Amino acid sequence: METRSSTEPPAARRPWVALLYFYLAAFVGFGFLIAGTTTALFGAKDLAFPELGVQSYSYESSLHRDAQGTVVATDSERAQARQRALEDRRRDGADSLVDGIILVAVGLPTLLWHLRRARRIGATTPGPTTPDPTNPDTAGPGPAAPDAATPPAEGRK
Repeated sequence: METRSSTEPPAARRPWVALLYFYLAAFVGFGFLIAGTTTALFGAKDLAFPELGVQSYSYESSLHRDAQGTVVATDSERAQARQRALEDRRRDGADSLVDGIILVAVGLPTLLWHLRRARRIGATTPGPTTPDPTNPDTAGPGPAAPDAATPPAEGRK
């Protein structure tokens, strides 16, 4: 005699395991999507507006200093150092933008594919059975029999 568990495939016996896997993988894909979008937006900001992130101390550190540590530089040296800092910031912004696009390119298909699979498995998984009123085997108890003490409704007006 075969039991139900021996005739069904393993996925049909434990659909919640497959659902859990697909939803967790979709959640990871969603995390990649959020991280990639954020990284790309910050990269685009640095690429378009590099001066927002450049402080004077960040590029003056490479200028000549005297024995007391005071910066001794001409205006042209300061301008060159500032220009180098802006170019570095732009390059870092472009790098972050590309990194964000790559994360989105990995996360979006991962999210969509796993979410579709999870929904497909969830739709085919049999849930709790509801009684079918047209089938006498699965129909619930019928209407209650009229009580003998209650007069029939036809005679009333």
